[in-house]
Amino acid sequence: MPDKAGADEQKVHASRRLAAVIRADIESGRLRAGARIPSYRTLAELHGVAHNTAQAAVRMLQSEGLVTIRAASGAYVRDRTEEPLTSTPGQLREELTEVRDQLKEVRKTLAATEEAVSSLLDRLTLN
Repeated sequence: MPDKAGADEQKVHASRRLAAVIRADIESGRLRAGARIPSYRTLAELHGVAHNTAQAAVRMLQSEGLVTIRAASGAYVRDRTEEPLTSTPGQLREELTEVRDQLKEVRKTLAATEEAVSSLLDRLTLN
């Protein structure tokens, strides 16, 4: 049986590795100020990671002040000559809503997985 802690650690490392790749593109000038970062889906496909991993990588870069995430528009390389990034209550509300929606999806997936496990265990006990 896989080690859950190891799987979580692997995910964290994957998002950090992807963030490092994007960070290098920003620092080298391959991605310039104002450039749109590829979508989470595109990043996931290009780098062979899960959608959530790509999203976590971009969020890391946002927390470092390297990118700005605009709702329904995407993530953009931030001009570091701008004033320090501050979140407005509206931006925080949008982020919290997005995280809440992600949690709902995770709960649905977890419930479906628990149901599948129960079904398999019931079948196993019948044999």
